[in-house]
Amino acid sequence: MADASKGFTPDYAVSPDAVPDEWLETRGLSRAEFASRRGCTGKSFGDIVAGTAPVLSETALRFEKALGVDARIWLGIESDYRLRPARAAEAAAAEAVG
Repeated sequence: MADASKGFTPDYAVSPDAVPDEWLETRGLSRAEFASRRGCTGKSFGDIVAGTAPVLSETALRFEKALGVDARIWLGIESDYRLRPARAAEAAAAEAVG
């Protein structure tokens, strides 16, 4: 379990594949428009939305440019999402030992 004295520690993680569509919707952009703004096809975006590809640094920078949301936000969402199951496995292993 995370140390609560270090700040807010939610017991959930938002999947990065859920976030981009929400941002597009609030900005009135289609996936095709978003891909066009990024200067690429919609495949990489579609892979992220499908949950088959992680948000990498380069992707986060593209999202930042296209949507105006700081790349650190995108990387933080990805990191939190990947850490959650690792923390749960660690806690389960500690519980099994003692």
